[in-house]
Amino acid sequence: MNQDIYKSDYDYEIPEKLIARYPPKNRTDSKLLLCKDQKFSIENFSSISNFFNKEDLIVFNETKVFKARLRLQKESGGQTEIFINRILSKFEAECLTKGLNLKKKSQVLKTDTFPLKISIVKEKEGLVLIKFSQNIEHLCSIYGKVPIPPYLKREDDEFDKLRYQSVFANDVFKESAAAPTASLHFDNGLYEKITNEFSTCKINLAVGLGTFKPLSNEAINDSSKLHEENFFISDESAKKINSQLKDKKRIIAIGTTTLRALESSWNNKTNSVSPGKQTTTIFIKEGFKFNVANALLTNFHLPQSSLLMLVCAFAGKELIFSAYEFAIKNNLRFFSYGDAMIIERCPLNY
Repeated sequence: MNQDIYKSDYDYEIPEKLIARYPPKNRTDSKLLLCKDQKFSIENFSSISNFFNKEDLIVFNETKVFKARLRLQKESGGQTEIFINRILSKFEAECLTKGLNLKKKSQVLKTDTFPLKISIVKEKEGLVLIKFSQNIEHLCSIYGKVPIPPYLKREDDEFDKLRYQSVFANDVFKESAAAPTASLHFDNGLYEKITNEFSTCKINLAVGLGTFKPLSNEAINDSSKLHEENFFISDESAKKINSQLKDKKRIIAIGTTTLRALESSWNNKTNSVSPGKQTTTIFIKEGFKFNVANALLTNFHLPQSSLLMLVCAFAGKELIFSAYEFAIKNNLRFFSYGDAMIIERCPLNY
């Protein structure tokens, strides 16, 4: 990247009516925008397998969302919210807070049924490290709210417990504070059809601030990074991915979180992806060199977001903005519960 970029370079206007505040009745009722040879067409999401080839490898993120939003009462009687971004241990977590006095290092909050002691350990990069007196996973499972995005401008509902979660989410990886939304379009039938007809594998990236935190107004350059996220690639999945790379066959990432994990795992010394538990802070933006994914299934992303920068880097900014304009003109639904698009890596990125 030769010059600084700014989030304002990635702005567009979206009519409020196109923001999908609720999911469609059925997961596969979504629409799918295809971008091929600079031309756009709209299909039903249920026909997505028509885009895949027999030799493709399709990679899913099997992370599971936990109920990360805690609404609690302060000793003063006022309300506070603690959003668990990442659980670090049984009793400690990185958090975002709203309405909480961070200068008061020890305090007692209340759930509906019992007091909850917390200690403010430290603040760093907009996050607060908090020690809880209760097991955090248990606390979230009992009192947590589904962490639907704030731009939905509503409280979470009973159906969000089901629909803000992929059908292939794995209980072993119940550590995401947001859903990998491209995965939400697959119902059990479609997922089973794809896994039966094509080669597939799974990775896990725990979705957190690195994916959804709004960007600052500061200039973005080669040294810019996003918040750290954890991911895991099994030996079996790495073997499949590396075999595909060696044979120069197509790898399709289901969602930006999958793509972020794949590209972060790339090892320049071995020209392959590395298996195991890993972390990433990479900021995929203009000028990024892609090594793994050839195509990407993704939703439509917020203006001025790091995810919009990612898809522009992958497929080309001009194509993405043209695709978004086409989507708006054709009343496609945007953001987490919205419609999807399939894009291919820009030829200039090979």
